[in-house]
Amino acid sequence: MNIMNYFLQTFWCQMNYADSEKINMVLLQSWFKKVSSLKDADLVIFNTCSVRKKWEDKVFWMINDLRKEEKITWKKMIIWISGCMVRKTWLNQKLYDFKGDREATKNIEFLDSNESVLNSDDKIFWRTDKIDFVFRIEEINFLTKLLSIIFKKDIWNDEKFNEYLQIRQYQENVGSANVIIQTWCDNFCTYCIVPHTRWREKSREKIDILDEIREVAVNWTKEVYLIWQNVNSYWKEFNAKLWNMWELRWNPKSTITPFRELLNEVNKIDWIDRIRFTSSNPHDMTKDILDSHFELDKTCNYLHFALQSGDNDILKSMNRKHTYEDFKAQVEYLRSKDPLFSISTDIIVWFPWETEEQFQNTVNAFKELEFDFAFIARYSERSGTIAATNFKDNVSSQEKARRWHILNLLLAESVEKRSKPMIWRTEEILISWVWKSWNFYWRTRNFKEVSFPSDDDSLKIGDMVNVTIEKLDWWIFRWTISR
Repeated sequence: MNIMNYFLQTFWCQMNYADSEKINMVLLQSWFKKVSSLKDADLVIFNTCSVRKKWEDKVFWMINDLRKEEKITWKKMIIWISGCMVRKTWLNQKLYDFKGDREATKNIEFLDSNESVLNSDDKIFWRTDKIDFVFRIEEINFLTKLLSIIFKKDIWNDEKFNEYLQIRQYQENVGSANVIIQTWCDNFCTYCIVPHTRWREKSREKIDILDEIREVAVNWTKEVYLIWQNVNSYWKEFNAKLWNMWELRWNPKSTITPFRELLNEVNKIDWIDRIRFTSSNPHDMTKDILDSHFELDKTCNYLHFALQSGDNDILKSMNRKHTYEDFKAQVEYLRSKDPLFSISTDIIVWFPWETEEQFQNTVNAFKELEFDFAFIARYSERSGTIAATNFKDNVSSQEKARRWHILNLLLAESVEKRSKPMIWRTEEILISWVWKSWNFYWRTRNFKEVSFPSDDDSLKIGDMVNVTIEKLDWWIFRWTISR
């Protein structure tokens, strides 16, 4: 059998990395071989992000370079795009004999048959003809059909798990596993393209989640990430009444949420040592979820959830359903239980109409909350979002850069301040990757990144190691092994 090679590059978020693991599973089952070099690939896949314009621009830049390289090497490759840049699954018309009525496919949102893959209606096709097909990850059951058309031979796939929430990820990291618990997002923040590209929230059955975790645990996985866009709203489509009142979020006598019930069950699984989850939304955060970090022995003392702005009027314009005071109360509650509890967040600088005074509220938030890390983005208008339609992006790139640099300087200060109390502590870490410098990397339970030389032949990825902190080197701790 002629085995074909594929190259896969994933952009930006943890959810996309989990989706890429699903793509890996299907392709490896279908007798493709994954390669680490673009020049060796017959099939090139970009799993894309639309949150920032620069990521989209980078994808088109890379595609143009690949097509130029083809003319030099005469090696033909198929280029495929997935992820948030894709609205519809489509196949470039040049790859098939189109006999149907093009107008009949104009309104396709989700494919309903193998024949409906024969359309070319995604708007990306209007921007470039250098892509062979684009593919919505939730339509993964049509993937082998597309590949069969493109490569003009039957592409086999095990169809036992051929629906998005059922198909397993191919776990590349033996020590840590991504486990998807739901899909997409219902929040419709005005700046965000995800609900417009990914569809509505759908929660996965708890028994399927637990079965997958038990399966990876048997294979010596020690850490699981429960992931999707808004994990703490898990099962909300069936239990919306739990989120109707703020009192229910903070009343310790209230019924525990389905996500906390899921965490309780995961915590009982043998061999699993660490439970993490991302991403969380402040307005869906409940006290029982916050308390899970302290009441369950496997849940790590780290939380990522997005503030986006320290100004309540800007938050309202963003259609964020929390206030700064809500967010601050949650951070202070966690830190009151554990002063070393790590918090990371997302921030957008200069959302349309943000005044200097409103920006200073975000500056004050950085000073008050002392984040352990923050992903700080300059506002980028995304076509199709509510903000792009209703709010004019009325600020220069220079001013956005100025505000971005101010927050990054504050972040550097808080990272150093928050890290100093960990100097000379002994912590247990899980080794998860080796970098170019041939150092081992991974994180403490509170998500501090660590590095130490990989010159000990007895150690490998997936091992748990006790290390003693020696110093902080910018963002990364340097450690020595404690025997």
